[in-house]
Amino acid sequence: MNKFKYSSPTTVYFGYGEFERIKKAAPQLGKTALIVIGQGSVKKHGYLSRLEKYLDAAKIKHEVFEGIEPNPRSTTINKAGKKAAEMKADMLIALGGGSVMDAVKGIAIVAKSGNDIWDYCATREKSATSPCSALPIICIPTLAATGSEVNGGAVITNESTKQKTAIHSQLVIPKFSIFDPELTETVPTSYLVDGAVDIICHSIETYLSNAKDSSIPDYLTLGIIRTVKNSIEKLIKKPEDKEARADLCWSSSVAMIGMLGIRQGGWPIHLIEHAISGIYDISHGLGLAYLMVPILEFDEPYNKKRILRMLGFFFHENTGHYTDTKEAISDLKDWLTKIGALRDLRASNIDKIDIKAVAKKVIEVDGNDEGYIYNVAPMYAKDIESVLKKAFS
Repeated sequence: MNKFKYSSPTTVYFGYGEFERIKKAAPQLGKTALIVIGQGSVKKHGYLSRLEKYLDAAKIKHEVFEGIEPNPRSTTINKAGKKAAEMKADMLIALGGGSVMDAVKGIAIVAKSGNDIWDYCATREKSATSPCSALPIICIPTLAATGSEVNGGAVITNESTKQKTAIHSQLVIPKFSIFDPELTETVPTSYLVDGAVDIICHSIETYLSNAKDSSIPDYLTLGIIRTVKNSIEKLIKKPEDKEARADLCWSSSVAMIGMLGIRQGGWPIHLIEHAISGIYDISHGLGLAYLMVPILEFDEPYNKKRILRMLGFFFHENTGHYTDTKEAISDLKDWLTKIGALRDLRASNIDKIDIKAVAKKVIEVDGNDEGYIYNVAPMYAKDIESVLKKAFS
């Protein structure tokens, strides 16, 4: 087993009815909160008004910043950070999905530093400034997907350069997360599906990009992805299934709480998708779904044993079920189609992906000095182009 450092400072309140827990959590951090939301759904479904009532009962002053985009922009984050500083907020509350939670981490840094959040984002062209301080954060997820409620990572888009990359800091790990599965009951099925794909990719990415067995994270991976598969299938048929919904939500958090990353593999699926959605602004989960099969096909010559083991457990709860990788990967493609993960890109106003431009952006943002991204075998621009051709041809 590799050496690693692990810490989990987030206190998570999980379960139906836990939304009200904010009345006890918020006063532990301060007296004035900026609530950060997306583009209106939490208002439409009454979640914002409920949060404000809970904060009023706890005597927490609060204002709202509305308008975080699905792929949060650095300019929007800077604007919200300025507002938090002006109102002298001593905490931030994210009410929304992964984009809102990612954005609030950038806002926490900007509010304390006054600097452009892009200063803290690294690309191949520039190093990142390390934040010195940040406002404390509470996350209230409304979607099971990114796991941003339990870690110090956030993905941010620079609209002017079409670059999408991440910040990482212990300072922006949420102090509290309140994950009430009830708040995910109003999201469309397509969102649930995209979120399930994201959870699966978080779980399998270092599993596939590292050929070395690592018992605890490997078994956690198999358990998480099987749970996600069962849960999303049940929810598609019966959205009111509370147990399946709770399982999906908790899988989101467990996948990104840090235990799987100790395998020290790469994150090629996410890095390639970040370039796609940075340019085309599509759903992150949709982009990942298109990439899963061609990434597996790229990895197959280098990691056949683990691919067979993973997909055997995913579909049959039997790591020895498959002997043929083509059959296993074909079953995955069929499943992604069946659950609606491979939706027509034209619905996102995309007729064609510029493969060379995307591959170039991946290396530009996340490539190392040798011009490749890490995977079980190095992926150069030509390899990324090959994956993209299979995904989008």
